[in-house]
Amino acid sequence: MEIRSLASQALLAQEQMSQTLLSIAAVKQASEAQKQVADMLSRNATAVPPAGNTQQGGFSTYA
Repeated sequence: MEIRSLASQALLAQEQMSQTLLSIAAVKQASEAQKQVADMLSRNATAVPPAGNTQQGGFSTYA
């Protein structure tokens, strides 16, 4: 009976480790996606010149 209990606990620990690894992979993937969006926005912000006169109204790329 004790061997079954130990085996069951080991299996549970292994499943928890697998779930943790999957969670870490998901967080890394989300982080990479956010980094790509941030990089794209940074490139776009440097490529678009600021509006000449924002007091006249119209559309601002920095709004």
